Amino acid sequence: MELTERKPGYRGVIIGAGHFAEVQLDAWRSVKGAEIVAVYDIDTARADALAAKYSIRSYPDFNRMMAEVKPDFVDICTSPDSHFEYVRHAADSGLPILCQKPLAPTLEESEALVRYAEDRNVPLMVNENWRWQAWYRHIKRILDEGRLGDVFYTKFMMRTGDGWGDEPYTVQPYFKNMEKFLMFETGIHFIDTFRFLFGEISSVYCQARRINPVIRGEDLSIMIADFSSGLTAVFDANRVAHAPIERSPTYGNLIVEGTEGNLRLNDEGRIFITNRCGIETEYVYEIPDGYKGGSAVAAQQHFIDCLSGGRPFETAGTDYLTNMRILFSCYDSMKTGKKVAVGPVEANQQR
Repeated sequence: MELTERKPGYRGVIIGAGHFAEVQLDAWRSVKGAEIVAVYDIDTARADALAAKYSIRSYPDFNRMMAEVKPDFVDICTSPDSHFEYVRHAADSGLPILCQKPLAPTLEESEALVRYAEDRNVPLMVNENWRWQAWYRHIKRILDEGRLGDVFYTKFMMRTGDGWGDEPYTVQPYFKNMEKFLMFETGIHFIDTFRFLFGEISSVYCQARRINPVIRGEDLSIMIADFSSGLTAVFDANRVAHAPIERSPTYGNLIVEGTEGNLRLNDEGRIFITNRCGIETEYVYEIPDGYKGGSAVAAQQHFIDCLSGGRPFETAGTDYLTNMRILFSCYDSMKTGKKVAVGPVEANQQR
């Protein structure tokens, strides 16, 4: 396939052709001011199939793709252990980077990855699209308007229902072999979303275990997070129990309690508010089409809008290090059985 004529806007390449690369490519079709023109994956057959579906070019060689396409940005959609390699290539070329979460397998490598981009003055956004789910943007608005008063407690009960049996996680079967699983792969979404909604986390206590013996990592975890504001949050998650809707749009349900009222989010993304008199009303809003309430489109549009407008990313690499610090504090707590304080990212890690 010949390269298409250059169109106005940013032209990007995507690295990786797995399940979520397809989600992102579908979203890129709706992003204004940008397009993906080529894909690379070490599995050439998988890249070829994705390229054919989205009418873009597939490359069997990463360096050749970069040399021929000369992209304006790079979308990294591979496993965390390869992120630093591709960030290094993009940063050395001065290209803005959209990098899949979580940043890297360890906190140290995550810090090094962010420093590498920062030292080269290359924009780095982590593709953490959970906070861009439409229901969370509206819940944030409700909280900012003070409709619940002083919020002091929240709980998310995650039940995806896709983790039982000899062949769990049919959508992403590689989950079975992850040594760190539930918190590393899924819990990180909620760490970021909790921070988006409620502010900074000061300490965490976390317990975890494996229920399904055919997998390697934890598939049940309970995190209790203390916030600087005094709020307490509970993330009660497992992927094994039966769920009425498997892999529902929200992955479960949220409750938020405040001095003036309570809020609940159900599996379908509907929001309900109960006032002090006990009267519950639905907060009606339009849920966008697409992956999880249009979250992939919204996150990727944010990336392009910030590039074109010179604005900071909500999930810039430097800020996302705080999420990684909290994540690995959870694993420390699992090992020690103790609450772990979460300090700010050190200044020398933000340079």
